[in-house]
Amino acid sequence: MFHRLIPSFAWKLIIPLLIIRALPSLKNFEFSPQKFRDAATKAASASGNGVDIFTSELRKTYPKSIPRTLYWTPFAAGGLQLRAQIVYPGMMEYIAVFGAPLRTSGRSGFHWSNSSCTVLSGEVTRFADHVPTFAKESFKTGQNFRHGEFESYIYEVAPETFVACYGRGVVPVSALWPITGSVSNGDVVGPFKMAYVYAESYYHWIGGYIQNLWGQATKKMKSEL
Repeated sequence: MFHRLIPSFAWKLIIPLLIIRALPSLKNFEFSPQKFRDAATKAASASGNGVDIFTSELRKTYPKSIPRTLYWTPFAAGGLQLRAQIVYPGMMEYIAVFGAPLRTSGRSGFHWSNSSCTVLSGEVTRFADHVPTFAKESFKTGQNFRHGEFESYIYEVAPETFVACYGRGVVPVSALWPITGSVSNGDVVGPFKMAYVYAESYYHWIGGYIQNLWGQATKKMKSEL
């Protein structure tokens, strides 16, 4: 009886969305949130380049998961003018570092994922849209904050601030945020650079997987002779 109340085209939309939403919970994730926080906390408390320390710590634990070469790409999103370093370009989880050379502010955009972030240096301020008052939250070096799926905030990032974030969910949905931001800036290069980062990473990962699979098959064949 209930299904008759919903048009057939709606079911065709709802069912794929439910399947997509269930994918993150079915996947074995590559990274541990605790390992991410440990690396970020160490980078925030150390003297020197916090971003390099952060990525170096992650490489120690996940040497095969971090791309060989990391790039800084333009990241304009929701009015925020940032640079981004995609440390792990996954489809159901991601790790990225965002940097602000100058003070900048803007909206958080639409995200179908949950993210945990650590301020490596500088300060981040935000105001939640779901709160009736202008409740201000501030996070300084070494502090953590969470951005839940579908949540909306106004963010302000202080000059020379770097923030490391780890998220799980339907990550490709978040691409709409920087793509529309780049287009509004008249910059089509930024999205292509991010696409290149993803393409290069998956090229090496797939190549490494095939090479490893071939090596195992060859080893097994020799052992059977």
